[in-house]
Amino acid sequence: MAVYKRGRVWWYKFTWNGESIRESTKQSNKRNAEQMEAAHKTSLAKGEVGIWNRASVPTLKDFAERDFKPYIESRFQSKPKTLEYYRTVEKPDRTRATGKLHLGCDHG
Repeated sequence: MAVYKRGRVWWYKFTWNGESIRESTKQSNKRNAEQMEAAHKTSLAKGEVGIWNRASVPTLKDFAERDFKPYIESRFQSKPKTLEYYRTVEKPDRTRATGKLHLGCDHG
C-alpha cells in the first residue's frame, strides 16, 4: 500500500497495467485512506472501473472553427464592422520580430 500525506489529506499511488494511478482520498485518517486504495485496486481487478482518460484538448484551429467562429457570426450579426474585423483576424501574422502572435491589430 502506497499512501502518503499531502497537507492534511492522504493520497495513494500505485501502478495498474503499466499506468500510474495517483488520487486523493480526501481523508485525514490513514486507515481510511488505505481502505480506499484497496477498494480502488479491487474495483480495477474486477473490471468495474477503468483508468480515467483525460479529454483531449482541441487545437487552436479546431477551437476557432468549432466554437469561436459560430459565436462571432451570431454575436456580431448586427455589427458588420466588428464581424469583418474578426473575419480578417482568422489568419494570424507570425512574422513579427518579437515572436509574439499578432492578430492584426496595430495597438498593444
